[in-house]
Amino acid sequence: MKKPTRSPKPERDEQAADTAAEDRLFGRNPIQEALRAGREINKAWVLSGRVERDLYALILQLREAGVPVLEVSRQVLDSMAGTGSHQGIVAQIAAHEYADIEDILTRTPPNGQAPLILILDSINDGYNLGALLRLADTAGISGIVLPKRRSVSLDAFVAKASAGAVEHVPVARVTNLSQTIARLKADGYWVVGTDAAADTAYTEIDWSGKIALIAGSEGGGISPKLLQHCDFLVNIPQYGQVNSLNVAVATGIILFEALRRRGDPA
Repeated sequence: MKKPTRSPKPERDEQAADTAAEDRLFGRNPIQEALRAGREINKAWVLSGRVERDLYALILQLREAGVPVLEVSRQVLDSMAGTGSHQGIVAQIAAHEYADIEDILTRTPPNGQAPLILILDSINDGYNLGALLRLADTAGISGIVLPKRRSVSLDAFVAKASAGAVEHVPVARVTNLSQTIARLKADGYWVVGTDAAADTAYTEIDWSGKIALIAGSEGGGISPKLLQHCDFLVNIPQYGQVNSLNVAVATGIILFEALRRRGDPA
């Protein structure tokens, strides 16, 4: 058998050292045991270049578990682990357990209204995710859905930024947002996307019934692929010289308008 010499095409990530240190495991055995114990692993980083057979096997296991594996330099990996004795791999453990999408779909909304789910497309700022968790808790919505890739995870920084809301709002991670949206539509949800270029203001649509509200990334908004799945696209009219709202602020404006329009569930 030919010995593998490289990890299975990991992405490069030279900003990995910014992740919260208290969430990290390093070394092959601790990460292997975390996998066996069923711990939620947000992401793993491996040393770029040639890898040994044991490390390659661990990378494959992480991939099979749906964990994004990124390739970094030795300098970054040493900085993340705080030591050079990391055996070529560091992993980030979730600060809180993720929910299953089924848990969110079957959950009775805390506010007593029809279900409202928040889908976040490629949110990369931990403070914004923490703020969105606080909004979701305050509004009493059913839960939040994140993609497994190209999104900030429930790390220690997000947990702190959420001011405790992470303990009360179910957050599911899914492999494919498009498939999840199709599932929601089949279950009777209307899908509303936020888009600065939309022709319809957020105050002009019917917010009754089951709603899945999609908010896009801080820089690029909702991906073109997901925009195609939306039943409605809405914008927030802006009148200043700088027409840009933070994603958490914009989502909060739309979310509470939706709740107001739905009225008192009692």
